[in-house]
Amino acid sequence: MQLKYLTANDWALLKTISRRLVFKPREMIITINSRPNTLFILAAGSAVVEVLRGTTIAKLAPGDVCGEMAFIESNAASASVVAETETTVDALDFPALTEVFNHHPHLEARFYKSLALLLSQRLRATSMQLSKAAART
Repeated sequence: MQLKYLTANDWALLKTISRRLVFKPREMIITINSRPNTLFILAAGSAVVEVLRGTTIAKLAPGDVCGEMAFIESNAASASVVAETETTVDALDFPALTEVFNHHPHLEARFYKSLALLLSQRLRATSMQLSKAAART
Protein backbone atom coordinates (compact mmCIF):
# COMPACT_ATOMS: atom_id res chain seq x y z
CA MET A 1 0.00 0.00 0.00
CA GLN A 2 1.47 3.24 -1.08
CA LEU A 3 1.25 6.85 0.00
CA LYS A 4 -1.57 7.70 -2.38
CA TYR A 5 -1.87 11.47 -2.02
CA LEU A 6 1.78 12.39 -2.56
CA THR A 7 2.63 14.16 -5.81
CA ALA A 8 5.67 13.62 -8.03
CA ASN A 9 7.13 16.83 -6.57
CA ASP A 10 6.54 15.51 -3.04
CA TRP A 11 8.42 12.32 -3.87
CA ALA A 12 11.27 14.30 -5.44
CA LEU A 13 11.61 16.39 -2.28
CA LEU A 14 11.47 13.35 0.00
CA LYS A 15 14.13 11.66 -2.14
CA THR A 16 16.54 14.50 -1.31
CA ILE A 17 16.39 13.64 2.41
CA SER A 18 16.22 9.86 2.14
CA ARG A 19 19.00 7.31 2.49
CA ARG A 20 19.05 4.16 0.36
CA LEU A 21 19.70 1.05 2.46
CA VAL A 22 19.94 -2.63 1.52
CA PHE A 23 19.00 -5.46 3.88
CA LYS A 24 19.96 -9.11 3.40
CA PRO A 25 17.38 -11.91 3.72
CA ARG A 26 16.31 -12.38 7.40
CA GLU A 27 17.99 -9.12 8.40
CA MET A 28 15.92 -6.95 10.76
CA ILE A 29 14.70 -3.66 9.35
CA ILE A 30 12.74 -2.79 12.51
CA THR A 31 12.87 -4.68 15.82
CA ILE A 32 9.74 -4.97 17.95
CA ASN A 33 9.76 -2.72 21.04
CA SER A 34 12.67 -0.69 19.66
CA ARG A 35 12.27 3.05 19.20
CA PRO A 36 12.94 3.52 15.49
CA ASN A 37 13.99 6.95 14.32
CA THR A 38 13.26 6.16 10.69
CA LEU A 39 10.33 5.55 8.38
CA PHE A 40 11.05 3.01 5.61
CA ILE A 41 9.60 2.78 2.11
CA LEU A 42 10.39 -0.44 0.26
CA ALA A 43 11.98 0.23 -3.12
CA ALA A 44 12.75 -3.40 -4.07
CA GLY A 45 12.48 -6.84 -2.55
CA SER A 46 10.05 -7.99 0.11
CA ALA A 47 9.74 -8.04 3.87
CA VAL A 48 7.49 -9.60 6.48
CA VAL A 49 5.91 -8.11 9.59
CA GLU A 50 6.24 -10.36 12.65
CA VAL A 51 4.91 -10.04 16.19
CA LEU A 52 6.75 -13.19 17.28
CA ARG A 53 9.92 -14.39 15.58
CA GLY A 54 8.78 -16.49 12.62
CA THR A 55 5.06 -15.61 12.93
CA THR A 56 4.20 -13.49 9.89
CA ILE A 57 1.20 -11.20 10.15
CA ALA A 58 1.76 -9.25 6.91
CA LYS A 59 3.96 -9.13 3.84
CA LEU A 60 5.42 -5.95 2.38
CA ALA A 61 6.32 -5.26 -1.26
CA PRO A 62 7.85 -2.32 -3.15
CA GLY A 63 5.97 0.89 -2.38
CA ASP A 64 4.89 -0.30 1.07
CA VAL A 65 5.73 1.71 4.17
CA CYS A 66 6.87 0.47 7.56
CA GLY A 67 7.64 2.27 10.78
CA GLU A 68 4.66 4.58 10.30
CA MET A 69 3.00 3.74 13.62
CA ALA A 70 6.15 4.53 15.61
CA PHE A 71 6.47 7.75 13.58
CA ILE A 72 2.91 8.90 14.21
CA GLU A 73 2.84 7.90 17.88
CA SER A 74 6.50 8.68 18.75
CA ASN A 75 6.44 5.30 20.41
CA ALA A 76 8.07 1.87 20.31
CA ALA A 77 7.64 -0.42 17.32
CA SER A 78 4.62 -2.71 17.68
CA ALA A 79 6.13 -5.41 15.43
CA SER A 80 9.36 -6.47 13.78
CA VAL A 81 9.95 -6.04 10.06
CA VAL A 82 12.32 -8.58 8.56
CA ALA A 83 13.71 -8.65 5.03
CA GLU A 84 12.36 -11.72 3.25
CA THR A 85 14.60 -11.29 0.21
CA GLU A 86 17.38 -8.79 -0.42
CA THR A 87 15.39 -5.64 0.25
CA THR A 88 16.18 -2.08 -0.73
CA VAL A 89 14.50 0.72 1.21
CA ASP A 90 14.41 4.48 1.19
CA ALA A 91 14.93 5.53 4.80
CA LEU A 92 13.44 8.81 6.01
CA ASP A 93 14.79 9.90 9.37
CA PHE A 94 12.11 11.45 11.59
CA PRO A 95 13.98 14.72 12.31
CA ALA A 96 14.65 15.35 8.60
CA LEU A 97 11.04 14.56 7.74
CA THR A 98 9.79 16.92 10.45
CA GLU A 99 12.07 19.67 9.13
CA VAL A 100 10.71 19.25 5.58
CA PHE A 101 7.17 19.40 6.95
CA ASN A 102 7.98 22.66 8.77
CA HIS A 103 8.87 24.23 5.41
CA HIS A 104 6.20 22.48 3.32
CA PRO A 105 2.95 22.22 5.33
CA HIS A 106 0.94 21.13 2.26
CA LEU A 107 3.28 18.15 1.86
CA GLU A 108 2.78 17.36 5.53
CA ALA A 109 -1.01 17.38 5.07
CA ARG A 110 -0.82 15.06 2.04
CA PHE A 111 1.65 12.80 3.85
CA TYR A 112 -0.54 12.38 6.93
CA LYS A 113 -3.66 11.93 4.81
CA SER A 114 -1.81 9.17 2.93
CA LEU A 115 -0.77 7.52 6.21
CA ALA A 116 -4.35 7.71 7.51
CA LEU A 117 -5.62 5.95 4.38
CA LEU A 118 -2.85 3.35 4.62
CA LEU A 119 -3.62 2.57 8.25
CA SER A 120 -7.36 2.44 7.57
CA GLN A 121 -6.83 -0.05 4.73
CA ARG A 122 -4.58 -2.20 6.93
CA LEU A 123 -7.11 -2.17 9.76
CA ARG A 124 -9.92 -3.11 7.36
CA ALA A 125 -7.87 -6.04 6.01
CA THR A 126 -6.97 -7.20 9.51
CA SER A 127 -10.59 -6.97 10.65
CA MET A 128 -11.66 -9.07 7.67
CA GLN A 129 -9.03 -11.71 8.47
CA LEU A 130 -10.12 -11.84 12.11
CA SER A 131 -13.78 -12.20 11.20
CA LYS A 132 -12.97 -15.04 8.78
CA ALA A 133 -10.89 -16.77 11.44
CA ALA A 134 -13.66 -16.38 14.00
CA ALA A 135 -16.20 -17.82 11.56
CA ARG A 136 -14.06 -20.96 11.13
CA THR A 137 -14.01 -21.70 14.86
